[in-house]
Amino acid sequence: MSFHLHRRKIFVVFMLLAVAMGAALFFRSGNFHVSEPSNAQAPLPAPSPAPTALTNAPESYPASLVDMSTALDQALREQEPRKRAIDFGNVLALWIKQNPEGALAYVRKMPQGTDEYTEGMRMVLGALGRSDPKRALTLVRDMAVSREQRLIMYSLLFDQLASQDPGTALSYLDLLPPGESREHALRALAASWSDKDMAATLNWAEHLDDASERTIALEATLATLTKNDPRHALELAKQFLAGDALDRTFASALKQLTAIDPQAASKMVGELAAGRLQTDAALDVARALAAQQPESALAWIKTLPPGELQQLALNNALDVWSAKDPLAAGKYVAQMPGGADQDTAVSHLAKNLAANDPLAAIHWAESLGTDSARNAALLNIASGWATGDPAAASQWAGTLAVDNPVRAEALKSALSYWLLADAIAAGKFVPTLPEADQAIAIKAVAPALAQNNVTDALDWAQTLPSPDDRQLALHEVGLRWADNQPEEAARWVLAEPEGATRVDHVRAVATQWLAANAQSVITWAQAMPSGTARDNAMDVVANYYTMQNPALAVSWAEAINSPELRNPRLEDAATAWLKADHSAAQTWLANANLPADAKTRLLGQ
Repeated sequence: MSFHLHRRKIFVVFMLLAVAMGAALFFRSGNFHVSEPSNAQAPLPAPSPAPTALTNAPESYPASLVDMSTALDQALREQEPRKRAIDFGNVLALWIKQNPEGALAYVRKMPQGTDEYTEGMRMVLGALGRSDPKRALTLVRDMAVSREQRLIMYSLLFDQLASQDPGTALSYLDLLPPGESREHALRALAASWSDKDMAATLNWAEHLDDASERTIALEATLATLTKNDPRHALELAKQFLAGDALDRTFASALKQLTAIDPQAASKMVGELAAGRLQTDAALDVARALAAQQPESALAWIKTLPPGELQQLALNNALDVWSAKDPLAAGKYVAQMPGGADQDTAVSHLAKNLAANDPLAAIHWAESLGTDSARNAALLNIASGWATGDPAAASQWAGTLAVDNPVRAEALKSALSYWLLADAIAAGKFVPTLPEADQAIAIKAVAPALAQNNVTDALDWAQTLPSPDDRQLALHEVGLRWADNQPEEAARWVLAEPEGATRVDHVRAVATQWLAANAQSVITWAQAMPSGTARDNAMDVVANYYTMQNPALAVSWAEAINSPELRNPRLEDAATAWLKADHSAAQTWLANANLPADAKTRLLGQ
């Protein structure tokens, strides 16, 4: 439910922003004059006696603006988010144009945690900021109650101020105390001012006294410069910035430079320190060069430091190249020297080729010169093919030679995609496989079926022809069931017939459940009637506590009736106890219910 509410909230915010843009166009051309600029709490004038008719208003709205408050109340009662956003924005925009003080008073009384309040504040204070920015900034202190609201308002107001008169914007900046709000204002001022006068903005930012504010202003200014002159932005960034601000500016400017001149960008990648910035830049350049001329990309990639960076860059170039000319890309990789680098490139390219033409990819794989390259290709053909046709990929993987070392992994990989697309169909496919593949397929399919529907998974397990396969399938289903619904899984195993299968399931459920809720497992085990199932549950609990609390593990092991289970578990727990508290363990051993040779062996430690 929270996911849907979050999506709904995001949708409402975007709708309100869209409406606000339309509203801004509606009254931007006129001046916003405020009747009482000095005191926001002073009595507000009544609405104009000659209201403007509501243009293109829904039929549910009044024909005039006599009572805008009622119209806004009505808009806010609308349940459908899109319509509420549009109606609220339209009415408020008209009220701001006719009577800004009335609109401001209404917004101030709205619940402050709503999206409509945030957008209403943005609209009324944004309009007020054009005629009385000082009052608008003062009102933000009272009306913006959240971090997000302050970010929106200070960014908006200083963007407006800087676009009108940067000097005035600078004077109003002094109204803000140091902190996050002032930082937002600095960024907005620098971004807007630099759009009009880059040289003046750079000069101002460079000479700010506070080092932190200087960095903020320079980074915002260079972000604007990056759009038009990324080379110059890179040069200035190296001169003025350091740390994260330098990395962010470099990343943005290099990406822009790569888009317009990848050759120039390629020369800068080698100057970067090893790390995320260099890696991201190298991958972008590799793709851009490959789109222009693959040979240039390959030659440049060889200049990168050998190892992971070089291989990642090659993979990215192969992505672009194989989309344009798969035959040429395949030929290049096939002619690489045999070894780990070729195998890695083969793996990456095989997946791409198989996603578009699996039969051609198989033919290419068979032409590769080394066993390791062929096997790497076949394994990744299975996963690449399975992205588009998991059933066909799974069936093909099942036809690989039984002695092929990648057969099992290829089948498992293809089945993983099929399970996502159609778990029931994948389950029906399992019995058609040779016996040698059954265990691998069951371990892949059973948990997925149990995740979707435990009853269906249990029914499917019973359809498997081999008793060993049925047992394995039930075991895997039980494990996943115990992960998701341990209490229900626990009731199921106790309802099973006595026998080795039930014991196996008891142990599996207890093991999975202990990690999530040890006390519930203890209560469950203690409530079992005496017998093999109870002994095995006790054994699992004793094993669980052996390393973290060996004394407690010993007490659980002593409660096991079967000597075949009890004695080995007691020895394990006693060994751990001797290491943790030798004296206490020795005292217990003197009267322990253990064979004499076991006691002698333990005391000799």
